[in-house]
Amino acid sequence: MAKFEEVFEDTQYMFDQAINDAGLTQNVNITLLSNNKAKELFKVNKANELLKHRAGDDVIIVLNEKIFEQLTPEQKMIVVEEAIAYISYDYDNEKIVITPPDFIAHSGLLRKHTFNKIDVIRESVKTLYQVEKDAEEEAKSKTK
Repeated sequence: MAKFEEVFEDTQYMFDQAINDAGLTQNVNITLLSNNKAKELFKVNKANELLKHRAGDDVIIVLNEKIFEQLTPEQKMIVVEEAIAYISYDYDNEKIVITPPDFIAHSGLLRKHTFNKIDVIRESVKTLYQVEKDAEEEAKSKTK
């Protein structure tokens, strides 16, 4: 069974600042815990109904603080921002949303071609698919 602990005060402060900067403090109760045996640096978990009822938690972030503490201050801040980027609040539907990363690529490809080039290609492909979809919809509307 995993051993969860409270994080260090300075780590909690970094996360609190990022949560506040993201505007999540009003609608989302985020709890940060440490598990130094975790295989991932962090994991963002949406609380189930039972946990939410018993503890009031909406989201639990589990951090391998042993690894986190070995990063530079700049690297720590990037990790904190990345973890918080998963979390948003949908005001229209009044619910918490956990969104996985929207950009996944092989590291070798990123080193060879840079993020900017790959991002431009992906955006171009999205645009081309949208143009094709719009053309199909226009053709359907003309036949009706």
